[in-house]
Amino acid sequence: MIEEHLSRIRSKEEDSKARIAAAEAEAVALVERAHEDGRRRLEDVRMEAAELDRSLLAAARRAADEEISALRAENAKRLAGLAVIAKRNQEGAIEMILEEFRGGA
Repeated sequence: MIEEHLSRIRSKEEDSKARIAAAEAEAVALVERAHEDGRRRLEDVRMEAAELDRSLLAAARRAADEEISALRAENAKRLAGLAVIAKRNQEGAIEMILEEFRGGA
């Protein structure tokens, strides 16, 4: 009877050890899967961040190009205005010179 009881205890012990080993193996597999999933998600986030960075950079370039174009157009208008003023001043200076020659001659 004692031998039978010890045999059942040993059998249960063997079964428990097998269950523990299986649980440990399953836990290791779960941790590895979670780790790999985390790596994949991190890589996805990195790729999304890089794409967002490229997108923001492209938008900033477009905005800068638009601003530069607007500034160039404004500058061209101002230069045209200055050219008109310079032309008037030149004509006025020529008139003054001619009057001086006419009056002094």
